[in-house]
Amino acid sequence: MNFSESEESYYLYKEKGYEGEVNFDKWAVPLSVSEKMIFLNDVNLNQNNNHFQVDSFGFSSGTLHHFEVKNLEGDYSIDKGKWISPLGNPVKNPLIQVDKTETLINQLINNHSIPLTVKSHLILINPEFHLYNVPSNLPIVYPAQMNRFRNSLLHNSSKIRNADIRAAEKLLALNIGESNYSSVPKYRFDELRKGMVCPGCGEFYAEFKRVLCCGFCGGKEYSPDAILRSVEEFRFLFPDVRLTTVKIHEWCGIVKDERTIRIVLQKNFIYQKHSQCSYYI
Repeated sequence: MNFSESEESYYLYKEKGYEGEVNFDKWAVPLSVSEKMIFLNDVNLNQNNNHFQVDSFGFSSGTLHHFEVKNLEGDYSIDKGKWISPLGNPVKNPLIQVDKTETLINQLINNHSIPLTVKSHLILINPEFHLYNVPSNLPIVYPAQMNRFRNSLLHNSSKIRNADIRAAEKLLALNIGESNYSSVPKYRFDELRKGMVCPGCGEFYAEFKRVLCCGFCGGKEYSPDAILRSVEEFRFLFPDVRLTTVKIHEWCGIVKDERTIRIVLQKNFIYQKHSQCSYYI
């Protein structure tokens, strides 16, 4: 579908943030493998009706490391406590968010008798980022410091203890699940482009064959697998719409014969006969 300008801007912002969190997860692998730290990612919590999200928690040696990951790019500066973007515009100060979240975390673990010391870190993970006019003693880890910071955590942390595991389990039990920060644009079936997309790159297949080949990345997959994946995408986007041969045929777009769709549905789903409209579950 076509995004509005604000929707596209929000999507690109979320995509950039997701890329930063993926890179952070890769960076954190040695800490997990060495059994020096347990990680909980994308945790959504509630403290006194204050909902907040944490990019990543790291449990180690009685310490709860709170990691706020930002994938900012370009030359930023600080002027009288305000963060200024490369375009010269004021932007949200991520340190304010870090401080607020740390306060809520401390209140939460105290209320639930979780014996941990909280340490917060603002992770600026993009190697193309730089910050000018920085006051000293801020809890910031810059891209060039990432490896040294990880080595310090490895050196100063002992092996994971049972107490760390129990603390992680307690905090995980408080996770409220779906984030209140997520926002998906409204969409309708008739507004969406119909077709089948390559699982490798997300581009649409040009034509339907027994083996589908992507004209963009060269990826290949068997047509029944592609149809089944398209069915699952349809069910995810439209959970309240009944699964029918006609609907999936329209959704897949490039499949010429409805019988091809029907065969896949019959093999993978249960047929429900109905006087007005039969469907699959």
